[in-house]
Amino acid sequence: MAAPMKIILTETLCSRKLALASVLCRNISASTSNQKKKTTHLECHPPEDVARDWIGPPDKVSNIRQLKLHKAENETMAQREYREQQEVTRHWHHQFWEKHNKDFFAQKEVFTQQRLAEKAEKGHDEKITPEELSEFYKKFLDENYKAHIQYNKEWYKKNMSLLWSAFKVAVTNLNPRRKQEKTSQNNT
Repeated sequence: MAAPMKIILTETLCSRKLALASVLCRNISASTSNQKKKTTHLECHPPEDVARDWIGPPDKVSNIRQLKLHKAENETMAQREYREQQEVTRHWHHQFWEKHNKDFFAQKEVFTQQRLAEKAEKGHDEKITPEELSEFYKKFLDENYKAHIQYNKEWYKKNMSLLWSAFKVAVTNLNPRRKQEKTSQNNT
């Protein structure tokens, strides 16, 4: 009896998340694919001003979630530098994966078309097997190995510099004078 309850609870939570996303994004479009499956695409644009950090749905191409960081009214220089550095890093991260995924899908389409044409000439089945696709995946990864290594190195550098900036913000927040300023502003 516990299993059906769990399934119902999961379905309810998923539908609530989708309902919440539709309210937040305000722009939901449903499309039907060739297999008659209904898919929902959320097109969200971050709000102009946020009271807290806003995390949106993943980008359609890069699969990186949109993020709008809160900008405090009394933001210190260290906090501003940290926020801006986060934004630059996220933008760089998004651009890399957007380009990578576009290249991947374009090359996969070319591979698929070539393989289907070869099969049609030989009079074989017009379906590509997972084994054949694995050949493409391996080739693509081999061709992009250096780009991935370079990306990883750069990603680690950027994250380490973010850690340093976060540390500076934490030290700034430990300042007793800063805490007094915050409490006096909150009380007014």
